Amino acid sequence: MLDSELKFRSGNTSNELSQLSSTNYANSDKNEKIIIHKQQQTRGHQQSALSLENLCWLIASGACLYYSDIVKVIFWEEKINKKLLYSSFSLISVNILIGIYLIIYLTNYKKIPSSKWNDYNPLLIPIATGAFIFGSVLLTVCLWPVFSWLTAPILFTIFMGFIVIIINIPI
Repeated sequence: MLDSELKFRSGNTSNELSQLSSTNYANSDKNEKIIIHKQQQTRGHQQSALSLENLCWLIASGACLYYSDIVKVIFWEEKINKKLLYSSFSLISVNILIGIYLIIYLTNYKKIPSSKWNDYNPLLIPIATGAFIFGSVLLTVCLWPVFSWLTAPILFTIFMGFIVIIINIPI
């Protein structure tokens, strides 16, 4: 495009456009420096994983465990299909074992970063995800005769309490 066409279309010549682009580049470079500086400042002040929200999840999870008597129900209730219960426990155990393998063995002993887990073994994360989803559905189905519509909220709250406990374990 000629300079006259550029001036006609945008109102600026190519020299003016190059000056504008260099100014925008300088501004973006300045913004990047500000962002990097803020990130470096916050690195030294890492927040605790035990926030108010996490504390609420722990309290709610404890209340669900206490008031639902879910442990007694799992062991002694006759309405529960034990085959589905054991299947759900085994699938959730597969998920937990894969997590232990990835987090503890690969990261700490083999020194493979989490960004490379898929390169090292691409099937583990999809298997763990499928095992957890299928195991959770089976657990919900087998506890439904006892807790009815409260099964899903009870299990979700207990799961969130478990997650809060896991993220607070120093590895």
